[in-house]
Amino acid sequence: MNNLNPDTMILDEEEQWYENHAGDFVKAPDELRTQLINAARNTQNKTERMNIRMSKADMDSLKAIASREGLPYQSLVTSVLHKYISGLLVDINEVKKVLQRPTPNN
Repeated sequence: MNNLNPDTMILDEEEQWYENHAGDFVKAPDELRTQLINAARNTQNKTERMNIRMSKADMDSLKAIASREGLPYQSLVTSVLHKYISGLLVDINEVKKVLQRPTPNN
């Protein structure tokens, strides 16, 4: 059994900040709290395996990007696919085109 004594615990900088500001936080409204709990539960749903084939060059590029982002390449693939399926992944060139269009008032 692990007996932790709060008086002798050493907190890192972030933990200490939260400890110092604990009184600043307010309880989330019950409806929002329920939504957040459900969202967290949904992210824990079972996952399924997928096997894909891609060129070595694409795989090397994928691993390099994931490394720069500080995450496993499988997580990067999962994130990109999720964003695509959710309609959140956008083509930056299309965004640039839209932003460069003149507005009706110009």
